[in-house]
Amino acid sequence: MPSTKTNTIEQYCSVCKDQFDMEVVKQGSSKGVIWLKCPGCQGYLPYMPEENEETEDSAGGDAANPELALEDLDIENAREYSESDTYEVGEIVHHRSWNDYGKVLSKDELPGNRKTVWVQFLRQGKIQLLEGVE
Repeated sequence: MPSTKTNTIEQYCSVCKDQFDMEVVKQGSSKGVIWLKCPGCQGYLPYMPEENEETEDSAGGDAANPELALEDLDIENAREYSESDTYEVGEIVHHRSWNDYGKVLSKDELPGNRKTVWVQFLRQGKIQLLEGVE
């Protein structure tokens, strides 16, 4: 008989302002990103391993995904990240939940006409974020 157990991770939702056991819905291809679905607002958010947890790429950047330094970013002109906004490649964003700055590297389109941006953050690494959500 197949198992009905769902894989969940406890995570804080900055929209609901509460802690939940969230269902794992997709595992990313880069930096060990795991996507979770909030049972409260039904939104999706990336799960970031604790800083002391090792990931396969934690030893440092490479030529395709160079690490950033604070002095590489114009943080005074950074835009606050919001999944409802759209971004341009090269734009600097600030993710308030993580208190981290990053640079938009590329844009993707997912099934269902959903759009994402890949952002190289100072501390979080390369993360795929939603954009243009209505």
